[in-house]
Amino acid sequence: MLKDFFKLNSPFETFDNKHFDNQVLVSKHLCNILYSPDKLTSKKIAGVTFENVSFSKTAISRTTFEKCIFKDCLFIGTEFTSVDFHDCFFENCNFFKAKLNSVYAKPSQFRKAITDTKFSNIAIHLYQQLRDNYYQGSQREFKNEAEYYFSVWKRKNDFIQAKRKSTKLYKFLPNHILSWVYGATLGYGYKLKNLLITTCFIVISWVLINHFFADFLFTIPTQKSIIKTTYFTVTTMATLGASGYAPNTEVGYVFVILNVLTGVSIFSATINSIFKKIIR
Repeated sequence: MLKDFFKLNSPFETFDNKHFDNQVLVSKHLCNILYSPDKLTSKKIAGVTFENVSFSKTAISRTTFEKCIFKDCLFIGTEFTSVDFHDCFFENCNFFKAKLNSVYAKPSQFRKAITDTKFSNIAIHLYQQLRDNYYQGSQREFKNEAEYYFSVWKRKNDFIQAKRKSTKLYKFLPNHILSWVYGATLGYGYKLKNLLITTCFIVISWVLINHFFADFLFTIPTQKSIIKTTYFTVTTMATLGASGYAPNTEVGYVFVILNVLTGVSIFSATINSIFKKIIR
């Protein structure tokens, strides 16, 4: 763990290009190194763990990293151009003012690059760079995932900024909680997995509510069954018209309205996310 997020832990050794190339060839674990040249280009590095290594203010170009681990590394002001990261992993790495151009890298590889919320502004910058990189390149399949992580860190950064400014709780806490719920349940509209899980949970919950309270909410149904209740719930939530049961009380009408409103909201969000993923 870096004692100072902007400095290497001491002691460390300074490497030039030749020394670095030799070490990569003979060792799979490079530790406590300051890479001093201002360029790293035309390399293919595979299966190497970099720990407490600084590539700050280095222009890395036309380089491929495969199955590499970067732990406690510094990329302050680093410029990545035409760099590929395949099955790599970043842990506790500083990307302050780093720039990414034509970079191939899945956003999930950076999910633990920054873990301390007090550096959330650096995480926002990192995912902003990834978003712009995906928009400009031909990697639109990663765009939604980058948008999701950007939204997560923006929420954290907004919370930190509100605390620093001594903003009163009632002014920012409700929005913070709503944003957290939106991210956890609907993935900010970008993470399809969250949406599908939430959609299934809500539909199942309404099916159970409608089934067990059918005698109270609706006219007494004949041959009440879970299949009939499921049909009623899905058609109602999809606003195809309540089928199967008919409201018999004002509470029943309220529950039908809640079914419809919930269905419109959750199905619209899910379908929209699916279309985003398909057409990117």
